[in-house]
Amino acid sequence: MSNPYHEGRHRTVDLSNCDSEPIHIPGSIQNHGALLCFAPDGALASRSANASTLLGALPEVGQALGEAHLDASARAVIQAALEDRYGYVDARMLVLPAGVFDLVTHKSEGVLIAEFERRPADVAALDSFALAAHQAIQRIQRQQSVADLLSLAVDEIARITGFDRVMAYRFLHDDSGEVVAEHRREDLESFLGQRYPASDIPAQARRLYVINPIRLIADVGAPTVPLQPDLNPLTGRALDLSHGILRSVSPVHIEYLSNMGVGASMSLSIVIGERLWGLIACHHMSPHLVPHAVRMSCQLLSQFVSALVERNLNGERARALDDSTALRREIVAQVTDREDLVLALSSAPESFLRLMNAHGGAITLDRKTQVFGKAPSREGVNALINWLNEHHSADLFSTSSLGADVPDLKAAMGDICGVLAVRFYREQNGYAFWFRNEQVEDVRWGGNPEKKYSIGPLGPRLTPRGSFAVWKETVRGKSLPWEKTQTEAASQLRLDLQEVALTNENLVKRARETLLATLGHDLRDPLQAIMMAARMIEVREHSPSSSNLSKRISSSSSRMHRLISQVLDISRLQSGMGLDIQRRPVDVRKMVSEIVSEARMAYPDNEIILEAEDCGEIALDGDRISQVVSNLISNTRHHGEIGKPSTLIVFRREDVLTIAVSNHGPAIPEPVRSNLFKPYKKESLGNQRNTRGLGLGLYIVSEIVHGHGGKIAVSCDNNIITFTVTLPILAD
Repeated sequence: MSNPYHEGRHRTVDLSNCDSEPIHIPGSIQNHGALLCFAPDGALASRSANASTLLGALPEVGQALGEAHLDASARAVIQAALEDRYGYVDARMLVLPAGVFDLVTHKSEGVLIAEFERRPADVAALDSFALAAHQAIQRIQRQQSVADLLSLAVDEIARITGFDRVMAYRFLHDDSGEVVAEHRREDLESFLGQRYPASDIPAQARRLYVINPIRLIADVGAPTVPLQPDLNPLTGRALDLSHGILRSVSPVHIEYLSNMGVGASMSLSIVIGERLWGLIACHHMSPHLVPHAVRMSCQLLSQFVSALVERNLNGERARALDDSTALRREIVAQVTDREDLVLALSSAPESFLRLMNAHGGAITLDRKTQVFGKAPSREGVNALINWLNEHHSADLFSTSSLGADVPDLKAAMGDICGVLAVRFYREQNGYAFWFRNEQVEDVRWGGNPEKKYSIGPLGPRLTPRGSFAVWKETVRGKSLPWEKTQTEAASQLRLDLQEVALTNENLVKRARETLLATLGHDLRDPLQAIMMAARMIEVREHSPSSSNLSKRISSSSSRMHRLISQVLDISRLQSGMGLDIQRRPVDVRKMVSEIVSEARMAYPDNEIILEAEDCGEIALDGDRISQVVSNLISNTRHHGEIGKPSTLIVFRREDVLTIAVSNHGPAIPEPVRSNLFKPYKKESLGNQRNTRGLGLGLYIVSEIVHGHGGKIAVSCDNNIITFTVTLPILAD
């Protein structure tokens, strides 16, 4: 297999500059032709050192062509090219004293490049090559697969050009190349199935193969011919020969071909979507000059092959997208109108896994995670989520080598090598994951792909592989790569799941609103009646037992009434309506005294110490601030140390009212403290002294305080937990 890439100036190439070697400005040409460069005014700007030998008398640099130079037809072609915007004129055959030449022109950075390429004396009639190319196209277009059309293409190009070996190879997901079709002389070893590393193809060589899709090296062992001078008079830089047909070859590439015993080579690009998809590489074991017209026929053939490959790939892509669309519909139907998206998807994950050809998967939303198939543990998935949240801001992540790309997750993820993740609900850590196991691969490299330093006549540089014996490597720690159509399908499913999650959330929200309306309208009236009945019992019956009964009924009813009010407040807050703060003068000390008396009566075993100064009347929403105090006292009962008193301190200092409620207890952990004032928090679960708590109290307290323009803070000092509310006192 040839390395058709390392082409450029004869200069030192080392590890630091291999990818930046300026192969488009080599400063020389191959010796089977001559080059002339003209300024826009027709003056000769540069020429190859062999130009006079091959072309006869020429003007000095800076002078224009005259009647004594070349012949009339050549001068006419050059003049026409000078006047053409791009400098392209159909290639012309010229008969000069030194032989028959093809004259090819183009413009480069404002100057005209005229290349005179010697035509072989024994070349067949050119019309026969055109006919051969036409027949080849007809045969190739009947092939149904990429493999078949490439196999036939190398046969046809070998027949047209006479090369000893013609190979087609395509670039894989990691930019390495694999020989996928081959035509060869029977006595030559086969390169079919061999791989060549991505490092064989520098970025600048890939660029040249896109803009100049055909490249001939007629004689690997021939000396190069320098340009005199190597200078573009318009730019002051070296002549850019990106589109040149005679551009010389990097010595690194020459060494590479020589190590293979190759005497001549030609490469044809397979370009799809302005990207180098593959190459058709031709080798001859001796020098071999393929005429320009024949090469043009081959270029036309390779462009047709590119179009057919693209058509086949587009067909495969369309079929893959159709399949993924059908699977996405199944997945969406499976989770639509289901309150628990995680449970709905994990209960039947077959379509979800088939969508990505994955071994396992996971779905997580709002701290609820389900795994299925060959997947890591829930703890592993949570570790992955934490890493994504910290290191990856995009909504899609993929790797086929997790151990190499994210080594910190190797232990948590077990045998998983491939991960594809989409985040569909950022606020609630909504993720969908697909996992793949290791795909052990035995790769047949064309020689050891690890290049080494070597000291040679050009100094330290990268040496091409001197041996092309097959070097086998077993690749571990990788899964099959995620294909582009799969990542596109994952992005589409992300949007689908996002829409479903939001829709389902709205359904739950509407159901909650219906429940809240029921609580507000259908339960408040009966509770009011119960409270009135309790007061009647207390008035009519004078026995201690009936008095205690009425007090318990009244207290329980009041508590239920407050709970209903809390839930309705949550409804108002989450719908964006706010709490509707209504200020009026309130005797604060009297208000807190009544609340403490009610609490002492309802819970005589819970001691409450009250220290309240006379703060006078302050413009507040009395009902709302009563909620604040009641909820904070209730909080001490549910979370304070049993047998230890709680304390309520109220005082006024100038224009600030302070309410502080304390209880004994261990310090609140920082992660819990950061969520204290959020509703429906997980930390509310598992409290044996408040088994039905939803974590709403402190959330409503915080909103009421903020609604008054105040602040609430919590401190933990010496096993004393203190909630401190500060409220600004508005001027009358």
